[in-house]
Amino acid sequence: MNPNYASIVPTADETSIEHAQVIIVGAGPVGLLAALKLAQGGIDVLLVEADKQVLQSPRATTYMPIVLNELEKVGLFPDIEKAGHKNKEGIIFRKSHAKGGETLAQLKMAQVPKGSVKYDFAGIHLGQQTLAEIILSHCEKQKTFRIRWGHRFAGVKQSGEADPVSVTCVGPVGEKFFSCDYLIAADGAGSAVRRSLCIPFEGFTWQDFRFVASNVKYDFEGYGGFTTANMIVDEEDWAVIARTGPGDAPWRVAFGVRTDIPEADILKQLPAKYERLLPGPRPLKYELVSANPYWAHQRVAATFKVGKVLLCGDAGHSNNPIGGLGLTTGLLDAAALANCFLRIYNHNEYADALLERYAKVRRDAWINYTDPQSIDFKLRVHSFHPEVQAARDGFFNALNTDPSMHLKMATMMNEVIEDEFALPELNGLPGTEANDIIQGSKSGKD
Repeated sequence: MNPNYASIVPTADETSIEHAQVIIVGAGPVGLLAALKLAQGGIDVLLVEADKQVLQSPRATTYMPIVLNELEKVGLFPDIEKAGHKNKEGIIFRKSHAKGGETLAQLKMAQVPKGSVKYDFAGIHLGQQTLAEIILSHCEKQKTFRIRWGHRFAGVKQSGEADPVSVTCVGPVGEKFFSCDYLIAADGAGSAVRRSLCIPFEGFTWQDFRFVASNVKYDFEGYGGFTTANMIVDEEDWAVIARTGPGDAPWRVAFGVRTDIPEADILKQLPAKYERLLPGPRPLKYELVSANPYWAHQRVAATFKVGKVLLCGDAGHSNNPIGGLGLTTGLLDAAALANCFLRIYNHNEYADALLERYAKVRRDAWINYTDPQSIDFKLRVHSFHPEVQAARDGFFNALNTDPSMHLKMATMMNEVIEDEFALPELNGLPGTEANDIIQGSKSGKD
């Protein structure tokens, strides 16, 4: 270089490496909840997110009691309760408007005896982006929390067991380098972390329908007597129509379009689909806020753990959204994994065995519960296979004729899954004693 240019040519960047005890990839609710629990426990946590802010596209809307229980533990419940809409009515199953809109069955929370369950409502309805923003606001109050927006994960390298994990991201002006003790992948079903580790995503993609999640402003209550959550049962015009929040917040209208419709034409189906789904006078007058077509899957990662990299939420599993079990399972993953790290850092427990157990327990939870239940929920709204129809008719008959069914359903929604990773009896115990308890528990269960 011409020495005369020295004053006008920038000097070379210094390569720096930013370290955190735990790095989390992905600033959705799952990654943020894990970060919040870790930061509240005094663990140095860095969250990296490819986008420049919380993602605003229409996604999950409903948080059931089993998740609210976890959110309450970290102090989120009051803000979520204030921002969201409590579903005190239940769930209505009905025919499409084009076929008369008749109510087929209803889960009625009003028939659940007061005081019989902790949360006497079917869930809180709130847009996923608002939930994420609430969790973020709590994270930002923690001294050991940091976030790097606009940093897209690019690669991870692991060496020896005692060596830090190396992470590379692409930031606004080039590559950025990080290191950590552990890396959590919470970057969704298309996880770049999972793919970089060549972990198979086993299962299948639904080929009967493409899903469309749309947010619409429309008077469903005034025109059609819709309640907070409604399942439209129809072979073609099935849908989930539900509130995304209180007051004038838009309603979620989620439905399917056949996969032979070209992708460029999917959103052109909306007016005709709404004509068959929405109640009220014609011509319809509604405001379309947003719409997002996507493929639905039933897939699970072959493993949730490779060395010191852990998968969490949709990075480890993905299922169709009917019934709201995907984010539910993901948030429970986040709580369990964060509890593992609290035990590792704050109780000096053996890390590898505990994290291997997390990987097995949470993968099994998806395989044995979330996967079959979400498949059942999907088939219930659109399949007329004889066995599915018989099961649906039996379920609807129980809701319509058996008063105890409503309490049974509310009790199921309030059940707290045994959390094998939060052990309050370990508080205050030396690390060696805690390890003895864990090893004894493990050998007794295996």
